[in-house]
Amino acid sequence: MTTRPTVRAANGLVASGHHLATSAGLAALRGGGSAADAAVAAAAVCAVVMPHRTSIGGDMFALAYDTTSRDVTAYNGSGAAPHRLDPDAFGTAYPAQGASLATVPGLIAGLVDLVADLGRLGLDRALAPAIAYAENGFPVSDVLAEAIVGEGERLTRDKEASQLFGPRGRWARAGEMLQQPDLAATLRAIARDGADAFYRGELGDRFATAVGSIGGVIDRADLSAHRTDRPKPLSIDYRGLRVFGQPPVSQGHILLEELAIVEGLDLRSLEWGSAELVHLMVETKKLAFADRDAHAGDPARVDFDARRLLDAEFVASRRRAVNAKASERSEAGSLMTPADTTYLAVVDRDGNAISLIESVFSAFGAATVVPGTGILLNNRLTGFSLDQRAPNGLAPGKRPVHTLNTVIALEGSMPRFVFGTPGRHAQVQTNFQLAVGLIDFGMDVQQAIEEPRWYHEAGRTLKMERRYPEAVRRAVAAKGHEVEVLGDWAEITGGAQAIAIETNGSFAGGADPRREGQAAGY
Repeated sequence: MTTRPTVRAANGLVASGHHLATSAGLAALRGGGSAADAAVAAAAVCAVVMPHRTSIGGDMFALAYDTTSRDVTAYNGSGAAPHRLDPDAFGTAYPAQGASLATVPGLIAGLVDLVADLGRLGLDRALAPAIAYAENGFPVSDVLAEAIVGEGERLTRDKEASQLFGPRGRWARAGEMLQQPDLAATLRAIARDGADAFYRGELGDRFATAVGSIGGVIDRADLSAHRTDRPKPLSIDYRGLRVFGQPPVSQGHILLEELAIVEGLDLRSLEWGSAELVHLMVETKKLAFADRDAHAGDPARVDFDARRLLDAEFVASRRRAVNAKASERSEAGSLMTPADTTYLAVVDRDGNAISLIESVFSAFGAATVVPGTGILLNNRLTGFSLDQRAPNGLAPGKRPVHTLNTVIALEGSMPRFVFGTPGRHAQVQTNFQLAVGLIDFGMDVQQAIEEPRWYHEAGRTLKMERRYPEAVRRAVAAKGHEVEVLGDWAEITGGAQAIAIETNGSFAGGADPRREGQAAGY
């Protein structure tokens, strides 16, 4: 039994983190648009109606399957640290907010390039719904209203953010209309003149000047140097499917390493949700995260080839290292804060598929809105280690390692599954659980999304949703894990969306009740 029905459709399907975004994507499909048009329409709406999770001042990553080439392309729409950055400016800790925490926004170029490469409708039509919601307003959701209050202390410190999210002299409440006229004007300029409006045009001039006036160091040179990367995606064979993941600077290699390790094990002989399966997957996760901590960084600046982590001999050695008892292993800092990110999946009637994730990093990013532009800045710079000797050490012109990653699995030359989730470091853990549920255990997409989840941060502590039976939690503890019980539906484990392409060509979609996502098709 699931809390929501699986959405089934024959002509196209969109599963996103907000119902208005899903509606915008579906309208693009109905209007003759491709999966890319629908994904960009939905992503742009998310950047308007979910400012606590994403913004055009943030980043995006995507995997795109094209039926013409029958190939998967990776889009890395993340930005670099400003070239005028002083790596010693933060001392031993980053501040809580401010323009100094922003990397160059990459989402704008990423969306524009996706439409240019694979779209049919044109950028102006793809951005039209987002422009309308920014100009005319949208009803604030319960989740957004709660997030505004929760981050009120940070938002109050920025004049633009305080006025934007508290236009009536108090924080916007659920059901009230929230308008963003400056953002509407910015989006309109991008719809008219493309990415050049921001990266090399008058809008970029105003943005860079305004950023400088509020303490940031992103300048015109940083903007004009930015490009969307299209690196070769990572992929592995898993149970007869070809699973594609995001290459660095994304940490999508963690998911593929996890799957590569368990591919050599008979998971189907274990009961789904059993202590044995949970333990095995958690210990596998620890190994893949340890490899990330030891090696991962911007491959343009450090010697890191993620494909070495997927080499058969290396994977076999890691498989042998899976512990029979819970292991103690150092992780990269506290991961308890839920990620402020959102994910969407789209498939069109021709079988084109997009798996896309976008983020402003922390809640409301840097909690700083650039005056005159309506652009909420990311705080992605805090994704760097302040140890400049580390592979992911802070440096000018370098991109931080991103938790953002997406998944597409092909059966033969056609897509079989498109899925992903927000959740920072939970992403590659939840995607691991989704992949095993969908592929190894043949679950329906909505069922796989709604199954109880575990989440590991560090050491032997393992967080498990309360819906795991008490007997299972006790058996997990007997294997050496220190079990901490989460709520029934813990947001920290993500907010997944997924689409399955059935053998008859129809689509099945699911959305996570842990957040406010929705799937719809026609």
